[in-house]
Amino acid sequence: MKSKSTYKHHKFNLSIYLPFASCKFQEYLAYRANVFMFLIGDILKILCMYFLWKAIFVSSGQDILKGFSLPDMITYLLLSISTASCIPQDTGQIVTEIKNGSIVMTLIKPISYRLKTYFTSLGDTIYTIIFLMIPCLIASFIINYIYGNLSVYTVYGILLFIISFCFSMYINMCLNFLLGCMTFVTLNIWGILQIYRAINQLLSGVLIPLVFFPEWAKNIINYLPFASIISTPINIFLGKYTGVVALQAIVLQIIWMLLLHISTEITWRAVVKRLVVQGG
Repeated sequence: MKSKSTYKHHKFNLSIYLPFASCKFQEYLAYRANVFMFLIGDILKILCMYFLWKAIFVSSGQDILKGFSLPDMITYLLLSISTASCIPQDTGQIVTEIKNGSIVMTLIKPISYRLKTYFTSLGDTIYTIIFLMIPCLIASFIINYIYGNLSVYTVYGILLFIISFCFSMYINMCLNFLLGCMTFVTLNIWGILQIYRAINQLLSGVLIPLVFFPEWAKNIINYLPFASIISTPINIFLGKYTGVVALQAIVLQIIWMLLLHISTEITWRAVVKRLVVQGG
């Protein structure tokens, strides 16, 4: 019989969760048409936002708005929408498994359900990085080259962006898991999920850079976890956050990672005792 310590070591051996990420990635490869339509939707969203901001710049008669030039704004749009797609606000896996009862089969296995959902989401992220974010980065480079604005690309900024992006993924995974845990209590979170998505997109900076918010609102929003998901990594990439400001933003991300990690642990232990499946 395996000892308790051996069981825990096996449960938190990250290598056993890699197949979950691989399976999700292969699932997207298998259903290319469906994924392709989502990518087309993101591209259309980028185009709509581009024409909107171009019209705003033209009508304002200014080259710089709140520290953003037009090529800066185009880069921001490309990165914000592609980053949002890389770290989706999706709790469908948890909701589905609770409704059809398949979560029971996962809970009896010597694995962490939380890590299983994280690595499954990671497969989604890797696919989107390859087929959306990298093309968007290439497009932003070409656009900034045309406008003679290549100064935004620095080794320091890119490295900090990668670190910040990884932290933002974990923050988003924790928030999604906490939201999914509500299914244990309510059994259906469709309405709650719609409200959460709207709040997330507004306060994370997907729809509009946070610098355009009123000063009092911006000072509050910048300390919320939503800003750490989209706004922080992109502002680091664009050089809007540099030096001490960039490091402070990353430290804030680390703080939110720790707080949300602890919250997911406490919440999971509380709600799993209330499990009621609707199928099986």
